[in-house]
Amino acid sequence: MKLSLERKNDAAFEFVVPLSRQAVELFKLAIRLTKPGPYLFPNLRHAHRPMSDAAIGTMYNRLSEFRGRHVPHGWRSTFSTAMNELAERENRPGDQAVIDLMLAHKPKGVEFAYNRAAYMPRRREIAQLWADMLTDGLPAPDTLLDLPRR
Repeated sequence: MKLSLERKNDAAFEFVVPLSRQAVELFKLAIRLTKPGPYLFPNLRHAHRPMSDAAIGTMYNRLSEFRGRHVPHGWRSTFSTAMNELAERENRPGDQAVIDLMLAHKPKGVEFAYNRAAYMPRRREIAQLWADMLTDGLPAPDTLLDLPRR
C-alpha cells in the first residue's frame, strides 16, 4: 500500500485481506516451495530479501503475449470491473463500497470519519467469488508440482 514507512508499521493503518480457499492453498504451496525462510516470496538472487515489487511486471514484460498489454496493477481494475458488474446483475448496490474497501480506497467526507466497518463477511464472500471466477476449470495447485506432503 502507498503509505509512508512509519505508517506501514502503525497498527492503526493495518489492512486486512480476506483470502479465498484457493489463495490459502497457494500460500501453503508457496511455503512448501520456499522452505523455511523469512519470506514467502523471496528474492531469487538474495534469499534474505523479499521479492522486488517490480518482479511480476518484469515477468509480464518477458512473456511476449503480455508485453505492453497488461501490468500487475491492472488486476485491481479487472477485479473492480468484474465484481461491480456482478453486483449490479445481482442487485447488490452495497457491494460497490465493499469492493472499494477491498482495494483500500478511502471514501471521502464525513462517512469515512465515522463508519469504520470492515464488512469482513461480505469481503470474504467477494474474495471467494473472485477466486472461483479466476480458477474455474483449473487443476488444484498442489497437483501441478510433485512435492512431498508436510
